[in-house]
Amino acid sequence: MVEMAERSWAEEIEQTDAESCCSDSGTVTEGPNFKNVDEVSSDGMLKLNEEGNEYILLKHRFYLSIGVLSQKCTVIDAYRSLHSAPMERARLETFKIFMDAMATKGEGNPNVVHAWYCGSKDEVHQIMKKGFGVCEMKKDSGSYCFGLHLYPELKACDSIPSVPADADGLRHLLVCRVILGRTEEILPGSIQSGPSSEDFDSGVDNLQSPSKYIIWYPDVKTNILPLYALSIKMDSFTGGAQREPDVMKPTTPWVPFTSLVCLLTKCLPHSTMCLIRRLHTNFLERKITRQQFIFRVRQLVGDKLLVSTIRDFQEKRRAGKFRRANK
Repeated sequence: MVEMAERSWAEEIEQTDAESCCSDSGTVTEGPNFKNVDEVSSDGMLKLNEEGNEYILLKHRFYLSIGVLSQKCTVIDAYRSLHSAPMERARLETFKIFMDAMATKGEGNPNVVHAWYCGSKDEVHQIMKKGFGVCEMKKDSGSYCFGLHLYPELKACDSIPSVPADADGLRHLLVCRVILGRTEEILPGSIQSGPSSEDFDSGVDNLQSPSKYIIWYPDVKTNILPLYALSIKMDSFTGGAQREPDVMKPTTPWVPFTSLVCLLTKCLPHSTMCLIRRLHTNFLERKITRQQFIFRVRQLVGDKLLVSTIRDFQEKRRAGKFRRANK
């Protein structure tokens, strides 16, 4: 059975990859809202405008991935690699070549995923500029086998506590595309430094529900492509517009907001979904109340579609098709 959060994330990737800097096919585009930017830095990174759809989508995906921790985290800045400099474009082309090679080896499936990597401000900046290298390997080695560790797209919450804060109290993460190929389980305390056989290409800490991806040293430059850098602020308390207590849940049939956004993706145009994601992001950042969010969604979607969506969700959940849904 597929979890609702996994469906939501996958559908957002599928819908926006054609506009992203690197799609599933590996092609490069200008990316969405290219004109709505603050600046292009001297090292070729694009600072995303906080009002642009690409920035909102990135924030929304991040908040969904950290669950309840979103009440304490706020995205401050986001940058996208343009892959415009000669060496950056070479790394992109190399990634595409290895993705094609892995697809051939894996009978058509290279097993490419999105993943998070956390590091210091300088480290993240250097990786965006030069790609992964030996320094990152040395930092990770010894804690859990000898490989570079990344966190699955739904496990960003596991990475945040280990992210060092800079002088301004900001923490920094990367969104990467990763070629996994065929994975094998690596047990805690392992001193493994490469695949156990030619049948495997990378490691995970748990085959059924991985919380860590492990990329071996020879593959870090070719099998990981940094896409975005995020700067986040983590607070010890929440403020702003407060969500209503859990005891205020409606007595009529309902659907968690995260699940609702996922379901509406199937039946609404991209422009409308951009507005809904923006509203949901504002709600997660406590900029608007629950009532304000519901009111605006009803205006955008219409009660008829909302009622049928909620009924469909309830029927599928009763049938056991959804194992879990985020609030």
